[in-house]
Amino acid sequence: MMLEVKFKDTFDFQKKSKIKAGDGLKFDEGEYPFYTSSNTLTKSINEYLFKKESLIFGTGGLASIHYCDEKFAVSTDCFVIQPKNREEVFLKYVYYYLSGNIHILENGFKGAGLKHISKGYISDIKIPLPPIEQQKKIAAILDAADTYRQKTKALITKYDELTQSLFLDMFGDPVRNPMKWKVKSLGNLTNLVTDGKHGNCNDEIDSGYYFVSAKNIKNNKIYFEESRQIPKEEFEEVDKRTNLQAGDLVMINTGATIGRMAIAENIPETRRCTFQKSVAIIKVKPEYLTSVFLMYVFELRLASFASKGSGSAIKNLLLSAMKRFKIIIPPIDQQNQFAERVKAIETQKAQAQASLVQAENLFHSLLQRAFKGELV
Repeated sequence: MMLEVKFKDTFDFQKKSKIKAGDGLKFDEGEYPFYTSSNTLTKSINEYLFKKESLIFGTGGLASIHYCDEKFAVSTDCFVIQPKNREEVFLKYVYYYLSGNIHILENGFKGAGLKHISKGYISDIKIPLPPIEQQKKIAAILDAADTYRQKTKALITKYDELTQSLFLDMFGDPVRNPMKWKVKSLGNLTNLVTDGKHGNCNDEIDSGYYFVSAKNIKNNKIYFEESRQIPKEEFEEVDKRTNLQAGDLVMINTGATIGRMAIAENIPETRRCTFQKSVAIIKVKPEYLTSVFLMYVFELRLASFASKGSGSAIKNLLLSAMKRFKIIIPPIDQQNQFAERVKAIETQKAQAQASLVQAENLFHSLLQRAFKGELV
């Protein structure tokens, strides 16, 4: 049976930081990584607090754990721990164990409102601790799987950057318009700009009619399989106004995911789909625009468009404001060329995304097997 140890017997808590999370710089502006309670590293700083290999736990909000083996700093809402004896504990192994069993940390968050995890709770966590050489072997296998996963993610990001670069090469910055294209308001370039139902619909399992919300639009795609299904007569009532067709552009126009978009595919589900209020439907005039071109104009101009929205805590792009957006109008044949090139890039990106699913599945399978004693 594998030895189990308590954190307090195996690790030392380091001195708490006094730096506030808001004092950090953007990720590429400072010299050292700056960790906060967020589960992603997005900040940096110009002074470090620690230089030894460590684990970092966020103490407020959601469970998070980071591993760092370079000079770094943390905000006041973090715990930093280091092994008492590095000849007995391989820290990357512990990081993978807790990452793969994040529920152990999640169970420690208590309190009303913003939940917190205590030093006492972490101190009492028990972890399986095989011999150091076995820890190293497990960590090495998981490192290799994680490297493959991260490289695949980076490739997908490169494809996104390539598409934006292609747009700028062909059409220039749509805000500054250095190529002096004609400009018109969106309302004059479209046959329809509307949104979904202002109200709810009843559910009907397996009706085959979809009531899509903001959460069902991601990765430039409508996920019908995740959408609610509603009665045919309720769909038909809303569809008189939305009338989604293949090639139409849909965009989330309110909330935290404002700006996410998709182009309706030429599949049966498209004609059986309508939307909640949080989604806008845009039907372009084909003599002026392609939906693909317009989608990338929106992507590149999202910050300026969103700033014209209404609302404070929740941004909201009103339909009336959207219709006033100024859009550049290059020749339609150039827009079609762009769409063809994007299609080729998206084919490669789809292959990378499929590889990422496999990489994620492999990593998590290895993660589970590692701590059941099935890996080494």
